[in-house]
Amino acid sequence: MYIKCISLRILGSIVCCLICCKSVYSNGYVSWKVPSKKAIQRISLVSGENIVFYENHTDTLPKYTLNYDSKYLELAVKGHLFPTKGGLKAVFDGTGKVFRLDTALRRIDRLDETYHHGYNFDSYQFVRNDTVYSFGGYGFWIQNNLLTYYSDVRKEWSLYSKAPFGLETPDIDVTGTEVRFFDRVHDILYVIHHNDMYGYHFTEGQWVNYGAANLDMKVDDKYMVHTLSDTTCLLMAPLRSFWLYPGGNEMADVTMENGANLANSKRSNGFACAYSDGSGLLIPKISDKLKLGYFFESVPSKVPQLKLIKPLYFKQGGSVQNLLFASFGLFTLFGILLTIYLRRRYLTKRGAMFDSQQWEILEKSSSGPLNTEDFNALLGIETASWEVQRRKRSEFIKELNATAKKQLGAEVLLRERSEEDKRQVLYILNPRLEGALARLL
Repeated sequence: MYIKCISLRILGSIVCCLICCKSVYSNGYVSWKVPSKKAIQRISLVSGENIVFYENHTDTLPKYTLNYDSKYLELAVKGHLFPTKGGLKAVFDGTGKVFRLDTALRRIDRLDETYHHGYNFDSYQFVRNDTVYSFGGYGFWIQNNLLTYYSDVRKEWSLYSKAPFGLETPDIDVTGTEVRFFDRVHDILYVIHHNDMYGYHFTEGQWVNYGAANLDMKVDDKYMVHTLSDTTCLLMAPLRSFWLYPGGNEMADVTMENGANLANSKRSNGFACAYSDGSGLLIPKISDKLKLGYFFESVPSKVPQLKLIKPLYFKQGGSVQNLLFASFGLFTLFGILLTIYLRRRYLTKRGAMFDSQQWEILEKSSSGPLNTEDFNALLGIETASWEVQRRKRSEFIKELNATAKKQLGAEVLLRERSEEDKRQVLYILNPRLEGALARLL
């Protein structure tokens, strides 16, 4: 009886865990700030629920029509909403599902046809050239380094690039351990990974390691990144907030004394970390002490004072590396120029002594004696009559030796009889000139 009771308790615990785990995927919210009002509109892509959250009350509006089966969607609590030419697109990390919201008809359509998901939880998603991209994330016991994009034509996600750091097993509390931001002006995706600053340059199609990041934050902090402009963002954590301008290698601690711009570690109810509100920010905060369960903070969004700005990253050994690269480049250039000079001097000296055909004869004879057939072939007179061959050989050798006497002080090509056949004449290099010719051949 006792074992049965224990078994029931274990079974009940497992069921409760499954219910709790399922709740993580049951909401699928996207939200935006209502224009000209201090309010946030939130839509559920699982139920079509449509609620507007004001400072002191909430309004429940007619539900959105869902043109898909939402029973097994398994969406994360909060998704990302991007305006594109094809309409408002909602994308969720941890899944490959993409939706289109029609706010006029209050209708939501599913766009993708992929069912592969679970590999990119906590991924960073952004829009570039009207295309939705996703970078990083974790799942299947790895933290990936993939940059992917959603194709409207294929209706699925495809690989775009891989970061220069490898795959690794994430910690249990991995959420927010990486900082990522897309700079639309410079067309660069910036990534801080293990305190190193990287950037993917879309124009050149390559990754760059900028050096060590200058962010003094705990690894287990829950980071929230809110885009302030096309080149700057606000990095919000539970204890500190930073203004980042990666393109200019600038950052500043902009933590407010009242903690208004700090990240709320409590459940966000599908809210984003912050919403742009004119020249400032509207930041929702969750509180279990208020009847509504939330309140809004309005904070200014300004560029920090110059005295507060510090480098976002340090180039590790940059000056030494640049000096080494410059020295290597100068050394290589000097070597190339020296080689060209010596080569020209060598060719000039060769050309001043003998012409190309004479050098060819000398180079062949340096490998061993030449017989009359070899000589005729080198002179190109194999088909001429015996008398013509004899005369051409004699004239060539006479002219060659005359030049050698003038340049080297002795005849360079000598005639001798073959020891095997005394009737055969061989042509050999003058042993006295072998050393002088060896430096030029």
